[in-house]
Amino acid sequence: MIGLIDTLLRADANAVLFKRGEQAVTAGQIRATAAGAVQRVKAREGDVVLHTISAARFVAGLLAAASLSRRIILPAHTQAAYLADIGAAPEHVLNGEALAFAHDDDARFEIAERNPTLVFFTSGSTGAPKPVEKKLSQLETEARALIKLWGRDAGFVLSTVSHQHIYGLLYRILWPALSGGASSDEAATYWEELENKLDATTTLITSPAHLSRLPPNLHLSDAPKLIFSSGQLLTFSDAEASARAFGRAPIEVLGSTETGGIGWRRQESADAPWTPFENVRVSADADGALEVRSPYLPNDAPHLTGDGVALLPDGAFRLQPRRDRVVKIDGKRVSLRRVEEKLVSLPEIKAVAALTLPERKHALAAIVALSDAGRTALNARGAFRLSRDLRRASAAELEPAERPKHWRFVDAIPVDSQGKRVLSTLLAMFSTEDVLAPLAVAVRMQTNTEAELAFRLAPELAFFRGHFPEHPILPGVAQAHLAVLFSERLWNFRPEHADLSRVKFRRILKPLDDVVLKLSRDEKRVRFSYHLGDIDVSQGEIGR
Repeated sequence: MIGLIDTLLRADANAVLFKRGEQAVTAGQIRATAAGAVQRVKAREGDVVLHTISAARFVAGLLAAASLSRRIILPAHTQAAYLADIGAAPEHVLNGEALAFAHDDDARFEIAERNPTLVFFTSGSTGAPKPVEKKLSQLETEARALIKLWGRDAGFVLSTVSHQHIYGLLYRILWPALSGGASSDEAATYWEELENKLDATTTLITSPAHLSRLPPNLHLSDAPKLIFSSGQLLTFSDAEASARAFGRAPIEVLGSTETGGIGWRRQESADAPWTPFENVRVSADADGALEVRSPYLPNDAPHLTGDGVALLPDGAFRLQPRRDRVVKIDGKRVSLRRVEEKLVSLPEIKAVAALTLPERKHALAAIVALSDAGRTALNARGAFRLSRDLRRASAAELEPAERPKHWRFVDAIPVDSQGKRVLSTLLAMFSTEDVLAPLAVAVRMQTNTEAELAFRLAPELAFFRGHFPEHPILPGVAQAHLAVLFSERLWNFRPEHADLSRVKFRRILKPLDDVVLKLSRDEKRVRFSYHLGDIDVSQGEIGR
């Protein structure tokens, strides 16, 4: 079978492999770009560290490295601390600048290695980046399996994910190239970049992180023929929202850098089972953990994953809770142990427990036992500012997905009678009952149906986090939610429906604003209005 490199070398010079907007990138241009990069590769001893947002330039870099029989290192990003962790210097990265598109129409050159080694990186059990070697032929085998399953329905490939990871490389580059198709040169960052581009002639490669943020008014000429999602599990509610937006649920792909693809499913019902890919065998070890045997692995030995598994009689399977401490945050593998190790090195932190919050879309959180320096900082700056400072201080060691979004500060991490941390106890510290804790509330008036409350918007209020980090505001939906929480506290009443009506937001609310909240209720609704002195800030009704 013809592999990727021979496909690229034999393709007609005018064959379109990628598109940059409306501009075509041909096989001849890619070969000429690769030929121009060979001297740059020769000037770098050892492995080639390849990183570029352009898929066409990436392929040219791969050809140049293969022409000199070099291993190809694929860093997930190029932050200096990360490159140091994987033993790569920033000046050794073959990037987009070094792979500028050639003006020549074509070039021919010899390839010394048609099956080069590619090195990806994941979070290992220690939390440090773990290299995973793959031969190009292993990825080609997997790409052919995708063609066999869905090749007839594939169209022009659009994407929101990077080809620096195995999922993007397989679905954005190898599958289209080996099937004679084409794809977009760069991934879209925002959904708005794909407006009027998605239609019945396209295939969309995306992730749960993007599908959870579908804009309500995304304009689609038509739904893509195929939509793929991978990187972490897609919630059923997000699968339903995607089906409403696109007319069909995405095809979810389960796998890892080590295993390649394991199985796939469409969540047309909650907790739909997974179907293993052809020639992939799944089993459970003695502890109920998922074992995988696959042609995408280096040998036929079983690979033990961190997932629990329930095997079904028809060969399908369902996942059970993970057996390790590696989680997915916005599609990226994050080691909770690594997060804890890096945070505890900060002078303000004595101990830390990292966890994810299921009720908040599995956002990363940290419970921090403060050192003497940390308690001094908390007293001086408050919890909100301290959490922002700790996020900023950890940026040199932790990439964005590894930095907690939610924080709790304590004197000691809670443990049970055996000295062990209990997850349910830790999760309870982030329950919605704690949302009102930062507010010192004065009840000015209260009857059975009306109330008036006064309080200062404490900067550490949970709703300020992420809206927006440098200029936090209290979102309108948070104002409505606060009204419901106060209604529950005052009257033990919560509207049966969460419909919002007669809503007006006249100005923003910021940390340290002194507000007055007026509430009233009937049998079905809660009415609210926020005031800053004589200024009417907002009002609305919740319920129907």
